[in-house]
Amino acid sequence: MTVNNAERRSVQSESTAVDSKDVADVADVDDWDPDSELSPLSKAVIATAVGLGLLIAAFAVIGKLAGWANDYGTILVYLAFFLWMSISGRLFCWGADKLIALLRTKKSDNRGAHR
Repeated sequence: MTVNNAERRSVQSESTAVDSKDVADVADVDDWDPDSELSPLSKAVIATAVGLGLLIAAFAVIGKLAGWANDYGTILVYLAFFLWMSISGRLFCWGADKLIALLRTKKSDNRGAHR
């Protein structure tokens, strides 16, 4: 019986080693497609456009805030408006900053190529 338990342990450890090797081989396979993700430029353009659209929508309804405040409560309406403006402004600024940084690096790369 002792031999059988020892054999079982060795067989189990070998199968565990094989399984972990198979998992390691699968982990080494890189199925990530870099072309399937958005480029930093397209992310920045999308963020800037969406942020700008949200800001324009907020400024379009700014005249209705007083009426909404009377209907739904001052704190709720102005807190929601502040949150809306914060998110849209941050999204717009993040996208604009990324666009500016990308354009600056492309300009400096192009200048170096012409020399």
